[in-house]
Amino acid sequence: MAFIWLAAVAALLLLVVWWAFPTLARIIGFLITLDSLLAIVLFPAQALPHRLWWLLLGIVVWLAGHWAWAFKHGFWASRIALRIFRLPVLRHTIPRSTLVPLDNRFR
Repeated sequence: MAFIWLAAVAALLLLVVWWAFPTLARIIGFLITLDSLLAIVLFPAQALPHRLWWLLLGIVVWLAGHWAWAFKHGFWASRIALRIFRLPVLRHTIPRSTLVPLDNRFR
């Protein structure tokens, strides 16, 4: 009985994560990036060594949220994300659901 309960909780948790991840990742990534940029601008002497890693983490989380949104919905949530994913290094990670003609990638 405990195994069935544990499996049901895990399935429910996965469904909530699948539903909420794209939006939450974009918001949290933006906030981490904004916090890091403000710390670097306002307190460069104290912030520079370790805030660059937080800045990178914020950008990666933000991009992961946009990638998950595009994978889930078949279109990009912002033109900025679309342009970033069109860069040569990231072009290969574009979800197949968004591989429609170039004019219709962003609706």
